[in-house]
Amino acid sequence: MTSIPQKKTEFISNENGEFRMRIYSYEYIQKDGEIYRVSKSGYLFLIEFAEHLEKPWIRLSFERERKFQKRKALAIGLQNSNIPSYERRAFKKRMGWVGA
Repeated sequence: MTSIPQKKTEFISNENGEFRMRIYSYEYIQKDGEIYRVSKSGYLFLIEFAEHLEKPWIRLSFERERKFQKRKALAIGLQNSNIPSYERRAFKKRMGWVGA
């Protein structure tokens, strides 16, 4: 019998300025640039500088996931747009926002 391997990171939500992720078995929240660990009872514990030095992958995971979610939202928005990509590129070139 094979078991499903546990995901390392999982995006939960991005609401009210709180970016919520699960990394391994812990849930983390990033708000106002600070990262907090959420306990089982719902309390937030600030991750201190020493812990950031021990576990730099926490902040790196947040940055990587935030970039991915931003690109994903842009792709969905452009897909739902009625303006074709070639017209969008031509407009940007005409306005001087993009070179050649």
